[in-house]
Amino acid sequence: MGFPIVISIPSHGTAFDIVGKGVVNSNALKEAVLLAAKMAIWQS
Repeated sequence: MGFPIVISIPSHGTAFDIVGKGVVNSNALKEAVLLAAKMAIWQS
């Protein structure tokens, strides 16, 4: 997109409806961080 920094976010919102229920799946956050790392390497 031409941004000067890497931007990557998980594909969900804040998920207030499941807070404290122990049902969180952190895969989206993990994948967002991994993608941001790859993009940072590609830009260098």
